[in-house]
Amino acid sequence: AADPESLLPGGWETAVWCDEQEALNERLDIIEEKVIKTVEYLESEVKSLLDTVRETAKDIPVTPGTPLGDIFDGKY
Repeated sequence: AADPESLLPGGWETAVWCDEQEALNERLDIIEEKVIKTVEYLESEVKSLLDTVRETAKDIPVTPGTPLGDIFDGKY
């Protein structure tokens, strides 16, 4: 059998570094997947909330001549 140290330039230190990088890359992949799923979930929640606001706004009776308030203008 070949000596493992002779297979990689730098010997065992390189092998350990490669193992650490591989483990780090795997953890980063897991984190990336969780972030993507979280963003997708939050997008869905925001869409649902906006739909609810739109539906609710349709049901509010407005007195003719009354100015409509903008809930996004920062005054509320």
